[in-house]
Amino acid sequence: MKKIIALAAAVLMVLCAAGCDAGTKNPETTTTVTTQDPNIMEVPDFSGLSRVQVEMKYPKLNINFQEKYDDKADEEAVIGQFPEPGTKIKKSDEITVEISLGGKQVEVDDYTGRNIDDVRILIEKQGLICETQIEDNENVARNCVIRTTPSARTMVEKGSVITCYVSLGSAVQELRVPDMVGKSIEDATKLATENNIILTILYDDTSLLEPGTVIKQGVDPETVVEPGERIEVTIAGENASAVKETSITVTLNTDLEGEFELKYYIDGTLVPEKTEIKEISLTHRIDWKVRGTDIHTYSVIVTSLTTGKSGKLYEMEVDFTQDPPTKDHHDTFNAKIFNELLKND
Repeated sequence: MKKIIALAAAVLMVLCAAGCDAGTKNPETTTTVTTQDPNIMEVPDFSGLSRVQVEMKYPKLNINFQEKYDDKADEEAVIGQFPEPGTKIKKSDEITVEISLGGKQVEVDDYTGRNIDDVRILIEKQGLICETQIEDNENVARNCVIRTTPSARTMVEKGSVITCYVSLGSAVQELRVPDMVGKSIEDATKLATENNIILTILYDDTSLLEPGTVIKQGVDPETVVEPGERIEVTIAGENASAVKETSITVTLNTDLEGEFELKYYIDGTLVPEKTEIKEISLTHRIDWKVRGTDIHTYSVIVTSLTTGKSGKLYEMEVDFTQDPPTKDHHDTFNAKIFNELLKND
């Protein structure tokens, strides 16, 4: 009997030990490795940005901008997007970003007494269309706005027409000749038109002033004249209708370094004010704007400041009697001249 009890106790101890091992044994550890797909991204939050800021900050994203009116948002501000921020998408997927056009309605400002040229710019900036009608008015200065239709402070939709009634000044007015000397012929013509004066244009090709500059006027400034008075003005240069312009351009593709002196010649005569020194590594093209009424030959001589060697970059004949002017190469462009001048014999 004692042997049976002892045997049972031994079996019980073995089973207990086995159970304890099973309870305390460490379970298998599973490690999960997640590799992020390089083609997947989270949609950024564009709120608070303008269109320009979005374009600068996310130049590589496939963004489709859609514009819509929004009375509560500033013009060009982001007002919506799809997909929502944080959404995972492929980098190549399209993201729609809504941009505010501002309010659909704008208020007409009070332009009374302001110059019509300035008013037109302001009206067009609001997305409106400016039209004008001329009226005599003794109380509002010439070329200034008398009133508008619709009137000031009216709310209108963008794209609406704003009619500006512009003053001609008094029906019987005193005209004073403006000072046109030193101004371009374009500015002088504008002044004459504004003051109801007609210009007769003469030319002086001996003047050293910039061609097209008024160098003399036949009636002194502030002289009182009748509307429609004809006044002579003399401008520097040849008859503008005969003068033509063109450009001679050399494009450089070189990885050379070094300074070069460039001298420009017209019909073999040096143009000293055109002489310049260029660092060739920073120079991508050489431009020469030329003008005339006849046939002239243009050439450029290049001198290396490193070796002292000189050579011709090009020589070209330009015929200004043709419209447009024609160019005839005596020698083709020698783009390799810079390499040749840097070589040491």
